[in-house]
Amino acid sequence: MKLLNDKNIVPRLAVLLGLMILIAVYYKLASEAEFIQDDAFTSLHYVQNFVDGNGLVFNEGERVEGYTNFLWVMILSVITFLARALNLNLDLPSAAQFLSTLFGGLLLISTYLLAKKIFAKSFPDSIISTLLALTAPAMVLFTTPFIYWSVSGMETSLFVSLTLLSVYFFLDWENDKKRLAFVITVILNSFLRPEGMFFFAMLIGFKLTQKFLSADDFRTAKKIKTSFDSSIKKTLIIYLIPILSYTIFRLVYYGYPFPNTFYAKTEFTIQFLERGWRYYIDFLEGYLLLGIFYVPVLIQLLRYKTNFKENVLIGFALVYTLMIIFIGGDVLPVNRFFLTIMPLLFVLFINSSVELFDEFIRGKMNIAAKYLFVLILLVYSALNFSRNKPEMMDKRAYEIGLVSKMKIYAELLKEDKNKIEIKIKSKSKIKTRSVAMSTIGAFSYYSGARVIDIVGLTNEYVAHNPQEVEGIDEELPVFWKERHYNAGYVLSEKPDYIIFPAGAKPSAFAECALYVQQDFYNNYYMQLFYSKELNQLLPVFTRLENVRSDSNDCGSRFIKHYITANNLFLGMIKSGDKSLIKRINQELDAMFQKCVARKTDVNTLKGMTFYHAKSYIIAEKYLRDAAAADSTNAIARIYLKNIYFSQGKFEEAAKLIPQILKFSPFAIPNLAENNSYFRN
Repeated sequence: MKLLNDKNIVPRLAVLLGLMILIAVYYKLASEAEFIQDDAFTSLHYVQNFVDGNGLVFNEGERVEGYTNFLWVMILSVITFLARALNLNLDLPSAAQFLSTLFGGLLLISTYLLAKKIFAKSFPDSIISTLLALTAPAMVLFTTPFIYWSVSGMETSLFVSLTLLSVYFFLDWENDKKRLAFVITVILNSFLRPEGMFFFAMLIGFKLTQKFLSADDFRTAKKIKTSFDSSIKKTLIIYLIPILSYTIFRLVYYGYPFPNTFYAKTEFTIQFLERGWRYYIDFLEGYLLLGIFYVPVLIQLLRYKTNFKENVLIGFALVYTLMIIFIGGDVLPVNRFFLTIMPLLFVLFINSSVELFDEFIRGKMNIAAKYLFVLILLVYSALNFSRNKPEMMDKRAYEIGLVSKMKIYAELLKEDKNKIEIKIKSKSKIKTRSVAMSTIGAFSYYSGARVIDIVGLTNEYVAHNPQEVEGIDEELPVFWKERHYNAGYVLSEKPDYIIFPAGAKPSAFAECALYVQQDFYNNYYMQLFYSKELNQLLPVFTRLENVRSDSNDCGSRFIKHYITANNLFLGMIKSGDKSLIKRINQELDAMFQKCVARKTDVNTLKGMTFYHAKSYIIAEKYLRDAAAADSTNAIARIYLKNIYFSQGKFEEAAKLIPQILKFSPFAIPNLAENNSYFRN
C-alpha cells in the first residue's frame, strides 16, 4: 500500500518501461547491423599474445603500444584467462562484440540520467518530465554512429558511457560521494582511451574557472590559491596516482609516454584542419540539421539563461568539437568521434527548446506543445536514421567483406613462400615469416604472422621516422588519409608478402609509396591465390629476389593514372558501361608516357578491359604482349587461357597452365579433380 501511495511511482514505472522499450528497440537494430570492425582485431591480437605469454605486444619481441584502449584489452584478457581456467571454448571476437553491444545499453541509460539531471532545474518529477528525459536517449538510439559503433566489437560504447557518467557525477561536485564516483569513473575512462585524460583536464578546468570567477578576493594570486581548495587537491591526487603509475609503465615497457598511434597519426597541417572541418560539416548535415539544433541553445546562452550545469555541457561539446577539427577528424567511418558529444547536444537542445516553450507558451498549450515537440523529435530521429542507414550498411558490408577477405588471406599465407611445392604435395603448413600491409587487424589475429604495419600504428620505426615520397600527395584518388609512412624501411625488412586490401592497386598513401619504389619493382611480383569461399582470385605481392632486373626510374608520376584506370575498370565491370573504355585507355596511355617500364601493367589492364567488353581479338593482343614481357604475369595468362578455350585453341590454352602455376601455384582451383574449370 505504501508503494501504491508513493506519488512518484507512476513516473518511476514510466522510466523503467521507457528504458526497457528503448533497449529492446536498440537490440533489434543492433542485431540487424551486427558486424566486427577490422580495427577491433588489432586489440584482440594484443589480448591473444598477452594471454599466450608473449607479452602485451602486437608482434612477438616488439614492444609497441599499438592499441589505444588499455582497459578494453585488460577486460578481454581477464575474460580469456577465466575462460581458459574453466576450460571454456571462448570465441574472443564474439565476446568483444557482446560486450560492446551490452555497453550500448549502458550508453542509453547514461544519456537518460544526464538528461534528467539537466532537466531537474526546470521540470519536477512528472510524466512530461520523464518523457522529455527519455527523448534524449531515443534520439541517440536512432543515429547510425550509435548503432554502428555499439556492435563493432570496439570499446566505443563503453568509452562514451563512461564519459557521460563522468559528466553526470561531476555536475554534483559538492557531494563527496558523487565527486569520488566522478574521479573513479574518469580514471577508468582514462585507462580506456587517451582522450579520457583530456576530458578530466577539461572538467577540472571548468571547475577551477568557476571557483576563480566566484572568489571574493580581487587579487589574482589569492583567487588562484582559493580555487585550488581541498576538493580539487584530493581529486587531483586520487586521479594522478594511478595515471602516473600507468605512464611510468608505458615509459618502462614501451619507451614512450603516449600510444604509438599518437605518433603515427598526429599532424598539425592545413590539410588536417580542412579534413577536420569537412568531418564536422558531414556531422552537421547528417545529425544536426546543418546546425539548427544549436539555435535554441545559443539563444539561451546569449540571453544568459543557462546555468553552470548547462554551461559545462556546452563547454565540453565546444572544446571537444574544436579538438576533433584540429586533429583532422577520424579515419574510421560513421562519425565515431562525434558519438561522444551527440548525447550532450541532444540533451541541451531539448532542454533549451522546452525552456523557451515555458517562457513564451502558457497553460494547456504549453503541455500540448511539449508532447508535440517530443513526437516531432521521435519522428525526425526515426526518419533521419532511415536516411542514414543505407550508408551505414554499406560501411558495414565493406568491413564484413574486408574481415572475411583477411581471414582467407591468413589461411592462404600460413604457408612459407619457400614451401609452396610442399603444400601442394603434402598439405603441410608452415608459418609465414612476415607480411606488410595496412589493414592489419583480422589478418594478424587469424594468421599469427609477423605483420609490418605500413601506416605505422603498430610499428615504432614508421611512426617515429615517417618519410614521404615526392608526388604522393592529396590529389591521389585513394581512400586512406594517413600520411605517416616509410616505404624504404618497410622494404628493407624484406617482408615475404605485401598485401593491398583493394587487390592489385594501392588504396593508401603508404601503399602508393611502396608501389613506386625500385626495390618493390625489382623484388616483388603479383602472385594469385584462388579463394573458394569468395570464388575469385586474390592478388598478393610476393618477394622474389631480382624478379625483374631493369630500371624503373619513374618516380611517382604514373601512379595517379594507374589508380584512376583501375577505378574506372571496376566501375565498368559493375555498371556494364562500355563508354568508360575510352577514359581507361586515356589514363593508361598517360601512365605509359610517364613510366615506360610499367608497360606490362598497362597492357594487362587494357587486355582485361577489352576482355570484359567482349572485344576478345583486341584483348588477346594486349594480353599476349603483357605475358611475353613478364614471365610472372599470371593474370594476363589466365585471361589468355580463357580466350583460347573460348576459341577452341585447347593446346595453346594448355601450354599456359604450367606457366601460370610456376609463379602462382594456387591460382587454378581443383587442378587435378576438375579440368572442366579451364573451359569456363
